[in-house]
Amino acid sequence: MDALTWFQRFTSKPSNRLIFVLFFLIPILGNIISRLAKRRLWLGDFDALLCAAHTIRLGQSPYSLNPTCAGIHPTTFVYAPQIAHAFAPVEQALGLIGTRWVFAILYLPVIIFLAWYAVCKPMTAAPWHFRLMPLAAMVGSVISCGNIGLVMHAMAILAAFQIKRSRLPFIAVVILGGLVKPTFLTYLVVLLLEHRPIVARVRSFMLAASAGIAALVALLLMAGPFGPDWHRTLDTIVILQQPGIGFFAATTALGLDTASLVALAGFGVFAVLMTSGALVLAEWSGLTTDERIFFGLGAAQLLNPRLMDYDMFALAPFAAMLVMAAKPLGPRVFAAVSWIVSGTAGVCVITNILEIRTFYRAPVTVCVYSLLLLGIAGLTVWRQRERIRGWFRNPLPVWQDILDQRF
Repeated sequence: MDALTWFQRFTSKPSNRLIFVLFFLIPILGNIISRLAKRRLWLGDFDALLCAAHTIRLGQSPYSLNPTCAGIHPTTFVYAPQIAHAFAPVEQALGLIGTRWVFAILYLPVIIFLAWYAVCKPMTAAPWHFRLMPLAAMVGSVISCGNIGLVMHAMAILAAFQIKRSRLPFIAVVILGGLVKPTFLTYLVVLLLEHRPIVARVRSFMLAASAGIAALVALLLMAGPFGPDWHRTLDTIVILQQPGIGFFAATTALGLDTASLVALAGFGVFAVLMTSGALVLAEWSGLTTDERIFFGLGAAQLLNPRLMDYDMFALAPFAAMLVMAAKPLGPRVFAAVSWIVSGTAGVCVITNILEIRTFYRAPVTVCVYSLLLLGIAGLTVWRQRERIRGWFRNPLPVWQDILDQRF
């Protein structure tokens, strides 16, 4: 029996459904309850941005490794100086505490929206049981940190809802997010997975990617007098101390410098494989036009080499679609994939309960999803092997369909 069938039977009773939900939310809820009980600090990442805006407004460098601002408790600021300058007028108008309260009020609906998208938004190809499971790899600090990245994810997802009407808002939001976090540009892979002719998709992707890279280059060139401080902070914090839970976590575990040529070349290969696998499943797993967009939003997270825990909300529907993409491959494959995903989430919960610190829940979960994407895409290609052989035997009709935008 596959995991989905078992879970659907188990959760048919409301009491069992509540047990199921609470079980996979133990890591998040436990951390939040602990923070509330011990009165730990909240919104530390936003405090970093707020303190940086205050400091740079006073003409000082915002890149202290131990920043201090009255009334708040910031972490280290790692974004470009221009980001601090952009928030400085708001901080000047409302003050440190006032700006913090405004953000806190806006932050709550952002979290609710991301949770709704991750688990509750109706998606035929993404059963809620599997969408809930990636949250078991997260911790409560994802919510309590107040990272501006969560707001940017919400904006990108909202813009993606309207992508069939216009791609410009989505592209604009992604490039804007890329100025804060350059890895945010991986969201542009959504343009490659849309239900459109391949030539149109590639054209949109290339234009958007070129605009995004140009914006990043301009950001680097116009960093101003605090640019060297920013670069040193990136080297110390972002590259060495916080490689994330994605590809760079793997290279760090292997003892490779994330900025080394080997690591960057490896990421290039990894990105090609992940994108190819996502394209295969988008084309041949029966996803609808909307589902392909949601699938792309999740695939973008796997492409993020410095993926962080708070990026995993967008990954949840993708994980469920990934499991369901295995269903056409046969009951055995589907059962195996469904139990691998379920087992990984179950181990995350158990290790959290037992406080086993040697098991890194989020990196392991992301690694499992990456391997499953490659495996399921590979088996899907094998299933389509006769069609692919036909393309190689007689490629001219295929190329003609591509050029005429029928493919």
